[in-house]
Amino acid sequence: MAEGRPSGVLRGLLVLGGLGLLAAGAAWKQLPKATERRIEAAPEVVGLSDGQSYAWVMRTRNGVALIDTGGDASGEQLLAELRQAGLKREDVHTVLVTHGHQDHWSAAHLFPRARVLVGPGEAEVVRGERKLHSLAGQFLARFMKAPAVPERLEEVQEGQTLDVDGEQVRVYHVPGHTPGSVMYLWRDLLFTGDSLLGGGGEVVLAPVVFSESTVQNLASLKQLRDVPFTRIADGHTGLTSNARLKLRALLK
Repeated sequence: MAEGRPSGVLRGLLVLGGLGLLAAGAAWKQLPKATERRIEAAPEVVGLSDGQSYAWVMRTRNGVALIDTGGDASGEQLLAELRQAGLKREDVHTVLVTHGHQDHWSAAHLFPRARVLVGPGEAEVVRGERKLHSLAGQFLARFMKAPAVPERLEEVQEGQTLDVDGEQVRVYHVPGHTPGSVMYLWRDLLFTGDSLLGGGGEVVLAPVVFSESTVQNLASLKQLRDVPFTRIADGHTGLTSNARLKLRALLK
């Protein structure tokens, strides 16, 4: 083999890797799309789409909690929403992250007073210490500029009930989309990230190229059959009603 020239095997691997990343990019376009740029899910909760994913803004007694922060590291839309409500970034006390794909937490670093909570083992994903194997995970890591990692990063556990400034939020660990994916139940509203999406009047899983294991993702959802939610607020389509009945249909 000539010095400095890759072998045929290496060239083949590079081609396959490139094709895989192109496939992930193409699949991105197949994700269910946002229904609205801004959604009022409850008097206290607004969903904002930055064109990549939804961030959910929850007003609490003494400030604001966020469920995911979107893929725009500048947080332009989030900060504008806070300003319109007469709030500052310092009023954000909690960020609940559903999973480690950076299109869901890129703006978390903008809120230095906030605790940033992620699922079991997912802090390593956020810090870049653990690589994901899905095509989408590789695509995001390679082609999206890595956002600043939030300073106050903590992990939550399955079954934990969080006191978020007086609001009770239950944690459900749903591995599959990523190993540490979690959902957060507040009242009747389940924040699902990408582990369960609305679309076409149903609920669905994310396309296979976006998940570490769709088989594990689906199995993880079985624990939710009898959880008292009626709606989901997900990471890409927005708000879905009658969601528990739709989930049961998916699990049949």
